[in-house]
Amino acid sequence: FAAEVDWPVLFEIVRRDRIKYKELPRFPEVRRDLALLLDEKVSFSDIRKASFQSAKGILRQVNLFDVYRGPKIPADKKQYAISFILRDDEKTLTDAAVEAVIAKLLKTFENKFGASLR
Repeated sequence: FAAEVDWPVLFEIVRRDRIKYKELPRFPEVRRDLALLLDEKVSFSDIRKASFQSAKGILRQVNLFDVYRGPKIPADKKQYAISFILRDDEKTLTDAAVEAVIAKLLKTFENKFGASLR
């Protein structure tokens, strides 16, 4: 086999596309899932935005992994199954700290969207 390398083009690509990296976190992440019963008009983007406003600094990700509408849900409602990834860069999170954040998120969802835990 033989290959021809166009070095000026290769160096231009390397110079243009800088490699970005960051240190791996020293402390573990914690994942919590919630199933919320919400009005049809509430969007996931509303929930996501309210989540990050409520749990600043500790909340890393909010992901929607299921939407359910069915026989056991009222016609004007839906269920969102949402995962929350939490991590503190300064220390390992305790169960009490995680539960406090989740309780704060639930209170926010209840007040802003009329959500209930399912």
